[in-house]
Amino acid sequence: MNILRFFFLIPLLAISKQLYAGNDTLLYTPSVRFGVDVSGFARQMVEPETFTLEASIDAEWRENHFAVLEAGMLSVDMEKETHRYQANGYFLRIGHDFNILGRKPENPNDLVLLSVRYGFSSIAHEAPFVEIHDPYWGNYHTFLPSEQYRAHWLEAGVGLKTELWRNIFIGWSLRGRLLLTTTKNTEMEPYYIGGFGKSNGPASLSLLYHFSYRIPLLY
Repeated sequence: MNILRFFFLIPLLAISKQLYAGNDTLLYTPSVRFGVDVSGFARQMVEPETFTLEASIDAEWRENHFAVLEAGMLSVDMEKETHRYQANGYFLRIGHDFNILGRKPENPNDLVLLSVRYGFSSIAHEAPFVEIHDPYWGNYHTFLPSEQYRAHWLEAGVGLKTELWRNIFIGWSLRGRLLLTTTKNTEMEPYYIGGFGKSNGPASLSLLYHFSYRIPLLY
């Protein structure tokens, strides 16, 4: 998937920022930003069986460099004619954002970001009802008990944050993700991996929408 290769190469573009960086140190203020991702609410409108809630915190520990922690929860309750599937769990991502947009006096806090993350998800899932149709022997009812499933992945992407009004930000990010390891020898594959996406392959692409509030540490 060429687009995913692109996402994992774009952090290298940050080097060019250093070559053309201007003297905008006076516009830099160390800060901490708290945010929430609202794309989970939009997803639930299309897939009402899946609900995710995610929050984030980032700290600009050095000019244009942001340490980032993202965490969230997942809940799935899907009922079909032949089966029911349920899952609950949590996910974490930790990584780094780098701003490639030079600070300007009129918009000193707007950001264009290159992002890299390590992600981890843990879910408990089960199928309490499964119906197997057989025209000869008749229908057979069974179930798959609860089991734990874990996944690790890497991701990279691009994003934008703009100051809407007095330290209130809106933004989006486009992320490409690549699975590293998952739980082996499971009775069933998860329908959805929290923080990663649907488990229909080793890679995924997602678009996130953010609302956040920034707290300057120095004035």
